[in-house]
This record gives sequence, structure tokens and C-alpha cells, in this order.
Amino acid sequence: MTVPEGREYTTWLAGLRTWAAHAADRPGAWRSAGAQGLFSLPVGTEFGGAGAGYEATCRAMEAIAEETGESGLPFAMSAHLWACQDPLAAFGTAEQRSAYLDAAMSGELIGAFAATEYDAGSDLLSLRTTAKQSDSGSWSLDGTKMFVTNGPIADLFLVLARSGEGNPLGALSAFLVPKSAAGLTVGPDIEKSALPGAKLSTLHLDDVIVPAAACLGGAGGGFAVLMRAMRIERAFILAPVLGLMARAVRRAVEHVKTREQGGGPLSSYDTIRARIVRMHLSLTTAREILHGTARQADAGTLDHARSSLTKLLVSSEFGSFCAELSDVYGGYALLPETGVAQLTADAVASRYYSGTSDMQIKIIAEGLGL
Repeated sequence: MTVPEGREYTTWLAGLRTWAAHAADRPGAWRSAGAQGLFSLPVGTEFGGAGAGYEATCRAMEAIAEETGESGLPFAMSAHLWACQDPLAAFGTAEQRSAYLDAAMSGELIGAFAATEYDAGSDLLSLRTTAKQSDSGSWSLDGTKMFVTNGPIADLFLVLARSGEGNPLGALSAFLVPKSAAGLTVGPDIEKSALPGAKLSTLHLDDVIVPAAACLGGAGGGFAVLMRAMRIERAFILAPVLGLMARAVRRAVEHVKTREQGGGPLSSYDTIRARIVRMHLSLTTAREILHGTARQADAGTLDHARSSLTKLLVSSEFGSFCAELSDVYGGYALLPETGVAQLTADAVASRYYSGTSDMQIKIIAEGLGL
């Protein structure tokens, strides 16, 4: 499906909301999302995508989360978009794009980025997974990856491995590894308190043989692939959070206007009104920063410091937002139907994936010349 431009995008977005309300939690959601044109949004028209850009895609992910109130599926779809599909479009050869990109955009193929390791954490340059090339040109991959988003359901893994010694600038390579590859084992879905619906797993590679053509960005080009994936993912992985916050504000306003205490609605109390205003301020601040960052990406001017600033700011505002939200509901915040406990767990998680908050501060400081 070709996503319309300009004013017609608003109509398309309304249709996406309708899809989210009726189909996002059903089997086949990935393919039906692809049929809506969701995954083709950020991909250039020269590669068969809609060419709508990053801001349009972020607004779409925001709309899905706001409509459904679910964090897991839009998070998983964002990981597919930003850490697997985007690098594939940016670095892929014509053959690699032909093999995987169309299927990724249609939702028939689910992608996963396998970079994090147990001893590396946010320090992705300390990887121990190795890639050794044979005389025939094929590669042998060995190692274990942790917290692979979409791992249990992925059809294609973008695996980062150390292919040489010394400086990471030339010692890392990235590989496109299908789930059917011999020696590749996907661990079970990891139990977690946040992001329900998003599936994470370990990934074990035991002498996984892939052809030379599976190397994305060329041998030794893994650092560039990693930097691209991290810059884009950090900037936009939290776009669905804006929708979750918007939905929570709307529901909180309804709650305080209808629940009475002390002879009047909760909305008549200045303390309650102030909390909701602060929630609205957090949402507005996060939205302005993230949308502004998306416009920079669309203009080709997004740098790593701004990407990290966006991730840090939105996750911080999300946490502050949830603290206010808990106090709006009081003891009722413990009831599952309010969604407060789940949203708070999601806010905690947002501080750690795609690099911890401390890692984002380090990158921002370096961008300031510190």
C-alpha cells in the first residue's frame, strides 16, 4: 500500500487508528499492519517504500499506542523498523534488499537486532561474538546475544560480531542471518514485568555458517551499521510512549471529573488539577522534542547527541508522568484496570533499553565537547 502525502495522511492515520482498535491484538497483526502501509512509511520510494519520513512514522506509532493502550506490540514493531529494517535499507546491497526488504515492509518478515551481550550491556563495542571468514568467503558466527527484541518470532536476525582485532572502527561486522540457519538457537520468551506483548529472548550461535553476501555494510563495516541503528533507534523507539501518555491523560481527566470525594469531584481540588497539568506538561515536552528530532532526521541533520538527548528526555518525562499519575489515582493505582502499574513498569524499562540513561548522558556530554 502507498501511504498518501499531505492532508491525505491525516485520513490515512485515522484509518490506522481504526485498524489498531480492531486488529492490533489479533494473530496476523504484523501482516495486517504491513498491509496498512505502516512499515513502508520511513523507507525511500527508490526502495519501494512510501517515503513519508521519520516524523510520519513516529506519529503513526504514537497513534497505535494511544488507540490500543498497549506498549508491547508498538515497541516490538519499532524495534523491527529502526534497528533492523532501517539499516537494511541504508546499507543493503540490491540483492539483500531484494531478499528481505519488501517482505519486511509487508509484515511478512519480522526483524530482530542481535547486539547486546551478557558482559557487554550498553557497551556494544565489547562484544565477544566472533565472525571468522573462511578461504571460500563464507563466515562462521559464534556467540550468545541477550535481550533480543522479537527474538522468539523473528524471521531474520541482524547480528553484530567481532570480525577482527583492535579498533572497533574496523573490527566489527554485521550479518543478516535467517532463523533457519543451522547452528542458530533462539531461547524462550523472557519473562518480564514491562512491555507485555513484546517478545525478548537469547540467541545462541554455534558455528553458524553464512555466505559472504550475508555481510551487511561489507566486512569491517559493522561499526557504521551499529551507529546508524543506535542513532535511529534511540531517537524513535519511544515514539509509542507519547501515545500511551496521551491516552493516560485523557483517562485521568475522565476519572477526576467523575469520582467524588469530600462532597465534590476530584477535579475541584487544586492538587489534583496541578498533577494533571504536570502530566500534560511532560507529554507536551516529550512530544515536541521527539517530533523535532524526527524532523531533523527527515532533513538529514540528526546526530548522536540529539538522538541520545531525545531518548533521555522522553524516558525521564515518562517516569515523572507516571509518578504524578499514581498520585491522581491514589490506592486505585494498584488496580490493573487503571493501567498505572503497567505504565510505571514500562517507564522504568524505558530508562534501559537502547542504552541506559547514563550511557545517553555520556554521549550528550561528548557532543558538548566534554
